[in-house]
Amino acid sequence: MMKRLDIPFLFIGPTGSGKTKELRRLIEEENKGKITYPLETRTFTVGDSYEARVFTSPYHFEIDIPNLSMQDKQIIGDLLTNFFSSGDVLNSLRSSSRKLIVLRRAHSLSLAAAIRVRAIIQQFVLPPEASGMLWLTAREITGPLALLDDAFVRYRMPRMNYETWQTAVPSLFATQLAYEKCEGRIERIEEIQKYLPNQVPAQWPRRIQDFYDEMVASLIQNARSGRKPDLKVVQWLRAIVYQALSFCQTGPEIIDSCAAAIQRQHTLLEPHVFWLAMKSLTTAEPHTSYRTPLSLESAVLFLFETVRTNSTLLPLQQVREQIHKKDTPVQNEPVGASPAPVSSATPVETAKAVPAAKPARVRRSKKTDS
Repeated sequence: MMKRLDIPFLFIGPTGSGKTKELRRLIEEENKGKITYPLETRTFTVGDSYEARVFTSPYHFEIDIPNLSMQDKQIIGDLLTNFFSSGDVLNSLRSSSRKLIVLRRAHSLSLAAAIRVRAIIQQFVLPPEASGMLWLTAREITGPLALLDDAFVRYRMPRMNYETWQTAVPSLFATQLAYEKCEGRIERIEEIQKYLPNQVPAQWPRRIQDFYDEMVASLIQNARSGRKPDLKVVQWLRAIVYQALSFCQTGPEIIDSCAAAIQRQHTLLEPHVFWLAMKSLTTAEPHTSYRTPLSLESAVLFLFETVRTNSTLLPLQQVREQIHKKDTPVQNEPVGASPAPVSSATPVETAKAVPAAKPARVRRSKKTDS
């Protein structure tokens, strides 16, 4: 019978769904041992004196792809080849057969890096008597990750729903606020109880998500105010981008965080403006740089202009009433689904679809946005 450690798994699920926690549990279970936390950190030199940071346990290694920065395509191939082909680099690993390497946040792989990983999988992972085993964690299947997908067994990790959360946590934390603040992650409750026994924090710690929610709400409010933007918007944009960069996020992560904030606050926008705003972010070229943050500034400015030029400038309360109005015609919606922005029409079609003082009549095309 094949052991689970000999199966190439792709742990896929949203942020906070417990992908890394689950894979470590499987490793402990199969090895009948315990992993000590925090994991030991080692630095390996590969290529032209490039240093890569790797997390280690007695049973496996973990590589966080964003830690490799823009050098992933040059580094990942040499790093994995050294690990799988050399006995010395992993001589402390308690493995009777295969050497297990975990690539975390594999959705961040570049296309060039994914091509090299594919070649390594063919040589060191897929053959029956191969020396290595590779596991991946990812939030979604990206284009580069699609090159590797067929070699892995998907291990899907859905986020815990609120009903289950209420039965799984102490009564003090069985609230919607605690569920949202902890993103459905029970281990965060365990940490709170560890440092704040028998009480809920009076002031929940701020999250990066809170920053983006407030930023997007402010952007929408100002874009819908009807007031023409002046040079102050340039200073505001620069401040927003530098704050986002201070979180040590990559450019794509900053754009993804903006998109997630728009989704959470879709009731502030008419349906057709919501989809145009989301579409504006898909055209962004988010190059991360403190010296020249112009591409990120351009993405935020384009989002602002999209909202400003396509909104009907109705009061926000009236917009909410329109979106949730029962007789608003929304076609092809799944049975039982709640009203939500559902248009994937072109900018020209959506611009014509909404008269100045009537509810939006949105017609969904056959091809829907994902």
